[in-house]
Amino acid sequence: MKKTLIVLLILVSVMLTGCGSRSADSGTGRENGTTQSETKEKVVIACWGNQMLDGYAPYLCELFPQVELEFVLATNSTDYYRFRADHDDMPDILTVRRFALKDAVLLKDYLYDLSNTELANTYYGSYLDSYTYDDGTVNWLPTCAEVDGFIINRTLFDEYNVPIPTDYESFIAACEAFEAVGIRGYVSDFASDFTCMEVLQGVSIPVLQSIEGRKWRQQYESGATRELSAEVWLPVFRNFFDFKEKVGLGAEDAAYPNRTPKDMFSEGKAAMYRGTGADIITFPGRGQDEVLLMPYFGQTEQDNWYLSYPTFQIAASSKGMDDPERENLILAIMTAMVNQEGQDHISYGKNMVPYKKDVNLDLMPELDNLKPYIRENKMYIRLASNEMFRISRDVVQMILRGEVSTPEEALSAFNQELAGEEPGTEIVAHISKGYSNDFTPEHGNQAASAVANTIRKLSGYDLVFMQACYVANDIYAGDYSRKDLAYIARNDGGWPGLMKLTGDQIYTLVETTLSMTGNRGAVCNDSTLYVSSGFEMDITKTDSGYTLNALTMDGRDLDRGSTYSFLIYGDRDWYMSEVMEKMGISEVDTTGPKAEEYLMRCLVEEGGQLEAPTDYIILR
Repeated sequence: MKKTLIVLLILVSVMLTGCGSRSADSGTGRENGTTQSETKEKVVIACWGNQMLDGYAPYLCELFPQVELEFVLATNSTDYYRFRADHDDMPDILTVRRFALKDAVLLKDYLYDLSNTELANTYYGSYLDSYTYDDGTVNWLPTCAEVDGFIINRTLFDEYNVPIPTDYESFIAACEAFEAVGIRGYVSDFASDFTCMEVLQGVSIPVLQSIEGRKWRQQYESGATRELSAEVWLPVFRNFFDFKEKVGLGAEDAAYPNRTPKDMFSEGKAAMYRGTGADIITFPGRGQDEVLLMPYFGQTEQDNWYLSYPTFQIAASSKGMDDPERENLILAIMTAMVNQEGQDHISYGKNMVPYKKDVNLDLMPELDNLKPYIRENKMYIRLASNEMFRISRDVVQMILRGEVSTPEEALSAFNQELAGEEPGTEIVAHISKGYSNDFTPEHGNQAASAVANTIRKLSGYDLVFMQACYVANDIYAGDYSRKDLAYIARNDGGWPGLMKLTGDQIYTLVETTLSMTGNRGAVCNDSTLYVSSGFEMDITKTDSGYTLNALTMDGRDLDRGSTYSFLIYGDRDWYMSEVMEKMGISEVDTTGPKAEEYLMRCLVEEGGQLEAPTDYIILR
C-alpha cells in the first residue's frame, strides 16, 4: 500500500507544478499579500476534534509538503457543514464523529460521490452499505472503529467462581450471581445520551441487521420515513424491557453520569459496564485485574455482536472536483488519511478495528476476543442521527423511571418525538463586519484575532492565548441564530485555563508551545499557530518548525519581571498539563466560560460587535 501511495504522490506532485494557489474568497474582505504559500495548492481540512491535531495533522504535513494544508477545528456535527454550505464556504475535506446519513442528507448536493472510486472499493461491502443512499451515492467513508460492548472484570469473575458469559442467558445468570454477593452485575451511565442509544441498539443487533432492519434503516437514513417500523423496533423495545427487568435497572441508573459506573467498576463494586476499548485503557479495574471487552450478548453465541462507531467519517466537497488535477490531489489526501499508515496515527492505543480490507490494526491483549468477530464482520455500525441520540435518551430514561410500562408504549413515545416539528431558527445576532480565517504572515488569522480580542475585553484578563484553528471558519457578516453563532468557536478541546504568569513564564509558555510535538496543541504548520491578544509574537519559521524571537506589548519588549493575568484556551489534559509542568505550575483554574460563551455574551446578551482584529504576529 505504501508503494502505491508513493507513486500516487509523485504523480500528484508532478501535476501540481502547474497549479496556482486556490483561495476560496467568501466575501469577508480579505487582504492577502504576496506570500510563499501562493505557489502552493491550498486544501482546507476540517477536523472533528483536537485528536486530529495530535500526530495526525503533522503526518499529513510531512506527506504533502507541496500542499498548503489549512486545518480548522470544527464542531462535531454535520450541521456545522450545513452552516458553511449556506455561506458557500465548504472545506475541501470534511470529518465528523457524530454521524448519520440522515443528518447529512441535506449536504448531499455539496459532496463528492465516492461510490465509483478505488478508495471506496477498499472497504468491506457490509460496512459500506451503512454509507450508501438509496440511489447508490456514497459521500462518506469511515475510518477505524471504536468498539463498544460489555467490559467485564475477569479477575472478579474468577474470585467469585462466576462463569464468563457466552450468551444472553449466561450474562443474566452472572448478573444475578454478583447481585447475590452485594456487587452490581451490570451498570451503565444512562444519563448519557450515547449510552441510552447504544444499549438500546446493542441488545437487539440481530434484529437491526435483519433484512427488514437494513431496509428500514436505508429508508430512514435517506429521509424516506420519519417513523420506527413496528416490525423492526417493537422487538427491540421488548428486548430492552427484558434486559432492564432481569439486570435490575431502575430510576437510579437513569441518573448515573459517565464517570459513576467506571468508578464503581474500578473499585470492584460492579462486575460489568458498557464501555469501549478506550475505556479499558483508562478504567481497567482495580489495578492488576484482567479485563475483557465482551460483545452484546444474543440468545445464542451466534447472535453475539459488537457495536462499533468510526473514530470519524470523511467526505470531500464537490466544489473544484471537476478539475482532474485537484480531484486526484484530494483523493490522494483522503487515501492517506484512511490507509494503513494514516489509521496507525489515530489508533495508537491499539483499541480500534478497521472497516477496510487493506488495513490491519494491532489490538491490545484485552481485545483478543474481538478477532473472530472482526473476521466475520460482526461489527454493527450504530445508527446515530442527532434525533436518535436525543430521543433514545428520552425514551430509555422514561423506561428506567417506569414512566412507560410496555414496549408498545415505548415505541409510541419514540415515534411521537420523531414526528414532532423541527424547532424554528430564531435570529439572535447580527455581525456587521466579517473577517477571514486564512493565515497570512502579515496579519495572522484575523477571525481568530477578533475572537481572542473579544474574549480579552469581556474577561478583563491582561492577555489571551489560543490556537488559531480553534476558530473554525470565516466570520461571516450577516444574521446568526444561536446555533450557528456557536459554530465559530465550539469544539471539544477549547478549555479555559486562568493563571497568573510573569513575563518570563510567558516566554517559556510560548517557546514550549512552539517546540511541542506529538501532543494535542502542537503546531505543525501556519494554520495551527497560536493567536495572542494583548501581546505580539515575533517568530521565525525554519525547516524544523518555529522559533520565538521576541514578545512585545504595543511594540515594546514584554516585561519579563511583571505579572499578568493570563487566559489560555487548549486541551486541559494534554496541552495544558504539559506547558504547566514546564513552568512549574500545579493548579490552573479551568472553570471559566468557554470561547463560545463569550461570543454569546458579546453578540446576543449585550447586542454588541466583535472587537477588531490586530496584527499580533510577525512571521519571518
